[in-house]
Amino acid sequence: MQLKNLFKSNFFLMLLSGLLLALPWYEGLPSYTIFFGFVPLFVSYYRLVEQKTGFWKIFGFVYLSFFTWNILATWWIYNATVIGAVLAVLITALLMTIVFSIYHFIHINTSKTIGAFAFITFWIAWEQFFHNSEITWPWLTLGNSLGNHPMVIQWYEYTGVLGGSLWILVVNFFILSQITAYRERVYGRIAWFFSDVLLFFTIPFALSLYIYFNHEEKGEKVNVLIVQPNIDPYNEKFSGLTNEQQMDIMLNLAEENIDSTIRYVVCPETAIDDRIWEHQLADNESVKRLKAFVDRHPGVMWITGLVSLKLYEPNEPVSHTARKLPYDERYYYDRYNSAIQVDTLFNLPIYHKSKLVVGVEMMPYPQYLKFLEKLSIDLGGITGSLGTQPDRGVFRSTDGKYGVGPIICYESVFGEYVAGYVQNGANLLFVITNDGWWGDTPGYRQHLSFSRIRAIEMRRSIARSANTGISAIINQRGEVIDSLGWWKRGVIKGSVYANNATTYYARHGDYIGNISAFMALLSLAYGISRFLMRRKKQESMSFS
Repeated sequence: MQLKNLFKSNFFLMLLSGLLLALPWYEGLPSYTIFFGFVPLFVSYYRLVEQKTGFWKIFGFVYLSFFTWNILATWWIYNATVIGAVLAVLITALLMTIVFSIYHFIHINTSKTIGAFAFITFWIAWEQFFHNSEITWPWLTLGNSLGNHPMVIQWYEYTGVLGGSLWILVVNFFILSQITAYRERVYGRIAWFFSDVLLFFTIPFALSLYIYFNHEEKGEKVNVLIVQPNIDPYNEKFSGLTNEQQMDIMLNLAEENIDSTIRYVVCPETAIDDRIWEHQLADNESVKRLKAFVDRHPGVMWITGLVSLKLYEPNEPVSHTARKLPYDERYYYDRYNSAIQVDTLFNLPIYHKSKLVVGVEMMPYPQYLKFLEKLSIDLGGITGSLGTQPDRGVFRSTDGKYGVGPIICYESVFGEYVAGYVQNGANLLFVITNDGWWGDTPGYRQHLSFSRIRAIEMRRSIARSANTGISAIINQRGEVIDSLGWWKRGVIKGSVYANNATTYYARHGDYIGNISAFMALLSLAYGISRFLMRRKKQESMSFS
């Protein structure tokens, strides 16, 4: 009896929904709860609407649910910044609640069916916006929750991660319809809705299994050596160890493990922290040491992260992120979180990270809010508004056979963005990152799962080099073939496959998000028209 009363509590149902939505972001905990995680929230919401509860009370209950989800899934941000964690949780929960508020407006002015359609389309449109705005934090995109279950999401190669979000939302609403039909004692609808739940759940699941068991790795095999130097980002990376000592660690690990079959050595984000002027790359001591290494091992290409600087000449157009040289104000310069390839040709192609972490590497809309740069969170040598580049650079092999997409850290969260590398000719994807900021928490494990999704979406093998945990080789089915865990120094030797075929998703990007945005606007327009018609009718009745 007490349990029954508990389920009558709106407060409990909202907390329960937040918990069910958060569980899939923990490796080893049930991910299937995402398929009914919204149900307690909507059961409570329908009850509040029936009781003619005021808008702000509903808003508060819904915010509680989304706040619970956010804090349980992303609390680990506090290891790097308490303020950043607080803002990420509070703001993301607020934006989710605003999406729900739009749904509430449409629901009370139309019907449950149209309201459900509006919620699904607005939610996916919001996820699409959060992937592409300058204030980006798409970590809790619903489709990301299945990243550790590649057998279930093989069809992401056609839909991308937003297809997973659509699947999850549709199943949630069909389960909700089951419960509503039972509560209203419309038993004839229960069997119909139950068959729909099975249909919409099992068909994508069965399709994924079929693709999974029939997929074969495509492309030529390429041997790689992934280095995990395991340098503490707080006490060693930017303060305790010199750059020369850090280079010693990586070069020694590579030298001890390389053989004649290796084509690529991969090192993590900001592995070189010399703050190198780009017009002097070839003269930098760290770069020279890498050149000496590849000369000793012909055919090897070394891909690594670095912090680089670009100098603008006087009167040369500058970017919004450029700043004056402190010792000569005639000149401007940009700082970049970059990747570079060192090979025997010594052309030194460089790529600048362009999906930046808000509050650390960038402040949104710098052309208007440049003064906010002073508030950026200090994480070593890569803070403040960094520069970017408009296109996705691809590193070509010396023989022209391979193209590597150098994905830097946070960029691996964005499917359509990564598709840009593939469209530019990348048949291999390397993720270089430094996940040590978050400590031994779910954060770096979640980040790895997103790389698994990218491998499926693009059907590209991924070599992932993390400063510390988790470096990995991921095959084209999203499976982790080999990995090196948290707080371990070492290397991974293995093979990836250079696939030249392009998936439907890599060609077309987040079309589901674009369609959803259009449909969401239509449902909003319909809701507004119904609201105006109702108000006009009430006014005419009051006059009569």
